[in-house]
Amino acid sequence: MKKLLISAAAVTILAAAPALAATPDFKTIDKDGSGSVSFEELIVVMPDISKEKFAAADTDKSGELSMEEYKTATKS
Repeated sequence: MKKLLISAAAVTILAAAPALAATPDFKTIDKDGSGSVSFEELIVVMPDISKEKFAAADTDKSGELSMEEYKTATKS
C-alpha cells in the first residue's frame, strides 16, 4: 500500500510538470544505453526538471529512472 501511495504521488507531481509531458523517447534520453535514465541525462533534454520531481518519479530510490518509472511519470 505504501509503494502504491508513493507511486501515485510521483505520478501526480510529474503529471503537473509540463516539461515532462512533452518528453522524448526513453531510449533517446538514455544516452549511455544503461537501461535507466540519470538526472544528468534527463536534465539535458528537460532543463526545467527539478531534482525533487526526479526523486519523486524514482520510486525505488535507485538514483535513476527505469523505463517503467519513466513511463509512469510521463503518462498523461
